[in-house]
Amino acid sequence: MKTSNHKFTCVIPVYNEKERVGNVLDQIVQVKNLSQIIVVDSASTDGSADFVKQNYPQVELIRMAKTLGKTEAVMEGMKIAQGEYILLFDADLTNVNHDEIDYVLDKIVKNPEIDMVIFSRNTPRLITKLNRFDLIYSGERVLQKKDLIEVFKTKPTKFQLEIAINKYMIDNQKNVFYFSSSNVNFPKASKLGRFSGLIEDLKMFKQVFNYSPKNYFLQTFFFCKNKL
Repeated sequence: MKTSNHKFTCVIPVYNEKERVGNVLDQIVQVKNLSQIIVVDSASTDGSADFVKQNYPQVELIRMAKTLGKTEAVMEGMKIAQGEYILLFDADLTNVNHDEIDYVLDKIVKNPEIDMVIFSRNTPRLITKLNRFDLIYSGERVLQKKDLIEVFKTKPTKFQLEIAINKYMIDNQKNVFYFSSSNVNFPKASKLGRFSGLIEDLKMFKQVFNYSPKNYFLQTFFFCKNKL
């Protein structure tokens, strides 16, 4: 991780991911192009924040007083983000590869006309590939800080961050690419149990759909078709 400049900042929202966040941070701290790593803990009850503090001293840790949601956690991290670009990363991933991240960040440095790159996830589920959830709702993406600030002005909340970012990119005719990553996420069912995981997934889809029903379908079929 670089310390001489502040071009790229990574923001990772965390909620009860003590058993998984290490998989992500072990790789993130090796990314050469990053100058700042911020973890925002949303009042976890499993010791996630203490785990990060004890094992990753190079990470800037923010502890939120209460759980407000993923979007709100990222907004909190943005208050101290110094980078021109923001790398967003979820905490519940495995198979993360720091070389892939550096490759994407290098591409952005060399091609400033790129406005955003989404890291599509590696998933064996056919339905996920068909509806493109592995891409358009991936929490792993890098974009300019100034664009993310504009997205927040549209007042997304909780799990609406990705669809809000996508809508902003479409509305403003931004240059968006995807990169096929090795990232694999843990389904909510594996963390919460089948029934509770299903309930949480339904809540998430409802929040996403309610943000912009028309844009939901537009993104599913037409958004982000260019591979990096």
